[in-house]
Amino acid sequence: MLDLTQQLKELEKLKINLEKKDETIIISDFDDTIFCRKEQLEKSQILRENRWDLWNKAIMNIIWLENFINEHYIWKEFPKDIINQFQTWKDLILTAWFKELQLAKIKATKLNKYNHIVVEKAPEKIYELLRYIIQDLWYIPKKIIVYEDRPEYFVENKNLIEDFLWTTLEIMFVEMMDNQNEPNIKKIA
Repeated sequence: MLDLTQQLKELEKLKINLEKKDETIIISDFDDTIFCRKEQLEKSQILRENRWDLWNKAIMNIIWLENFINEHYIWKEFPKDIINQFQTWKDLILTAWFKELQLAKIKATKLNKYNHIVVEKAPEKIYELLRYIIQDLWYIPKKIIVYEDRPEYFVENKNLIEDFLWTTLEIMFVEMMDNQNEPNIKKIA
């Protein structure tokens, strides 16, 4: 995979003729930003003891993906304050992790009607955000609002994103306690 600098050079050529629009777009993570996983960890010893890549293996090989989705996502309520702001044709759920699992969760929560991209690792979100705007939206919004429970990569790259797109980036830290209450959202950059 190309490093971010090389990837930006490729995108630089494409952005030259893009229109700047007086619009705001929203980019949101999924896990623990739109949908809280706390209950899953409380209920399942297997999930508590197998984090990160082991979590994926436990779901795929022990719990089974369909069982996991049916138990934890189908017909489950979750706060809608972020997703209610979404416009289906422009805003984006940009999430990281095991693609098959993330897509199943997005579909089960009926959020697959919104634009969504799944990357393997969180640092890849920076390039995918830029690529999405340049290659999918085909215009540069005046402002981008990012909702994240782990916003460090956006904070680290805020100036790069703003300079590259000639836009304003607003980063919102999201802290979810559960899926019954609205999350605590705080602007951090």
